[in-house]
Amino acid sequence: MNAIYATAIFSLRQRTLGLRLLAPLTVALLPTLVLVMAIAFGASVQPLELYRQYLIPLTLFFVLPFVCMFMMLPVLSELYDRGAIGYIYTRPIPRWQPLLGMFLGAIVGMLPVFLIGVTVPAIICAAADSDISIGTWLALVGGISSVLWIASLAYGAICMFLGVWSKRAIIHAFLILVVLGSVLGSLPGDGQRYSLHYYLIGLAHAWCGITDSATDLFPPVISMPSVFKSLLVIVSTTIVMMFATARAAKNRDVL
Repeated sequence: MNAIYATAIFSLRQRTLGLRLLAPLTVALLPTLVLVMAIAFGASVQPLELYRQYLIPLTLFFVLPFVCMFMMLPVLSELYDRGAIGYIYTRPIPRWQPLLGMFLGAIVGMLPVFLIGVTVPAIICAAADSDISIGTWLALVGGISSVLWIASLAYGAICMFLGVWSKRAIIHAFLILVVLGSVLGSLPGDGQRYSLHYYLIGLAHAWCGITDSATDLFPPVISMPSVFKSLLVIVSTTIVMMFATARAAKNRDVL
């Protein structure tokens, strides 16, 4: 347990100190820029619907995968680049323990990034439309934050596996999380059921009250997955990918 805690603290510091949060925060706040432009130049814009129909789809489609890549992949790549990974892997402890610690540290580092990314536009929308109650905005922010935090477990576990398994983790992560993930999950048809994005949409429908999207990033799904099924798929993916990470670390030669 000491190894897990120590590497978790190390990972958290590595991803949050200095200017390391600049890139993920910039990505997380890009939907806010879209919102400001829509309010400034759009005609008859309703902030609540704008947040639901534009901001939430953009956040799930774009912000989530890229923030996970920015926060998770460098945890291992920096150690490989500096030749320090061997020091961690040669300690008299199972290899999965420091990996789990680094995973948990990066996950904790993502939480404030996601919270800032969904709270700032909500504050702007609330200021632009004072008729909507604060409780409505708090429920919406809480709903989408919960979706992002839960999704970051699975997306982060995929990135963790790719960081251990592949020397070109960024390329594979982009293909899996964005191309095969968000894009496939946003297309109509049965193929979307094989994408995590489909189950995130199910959570967004249940927890954020989204019924449609003006961005066409949410597919016209006739049968939405239940909250239980969505959570089961996400948690199962996290467990499977972390197990695969441990196996890949055991087999990879780092010396």
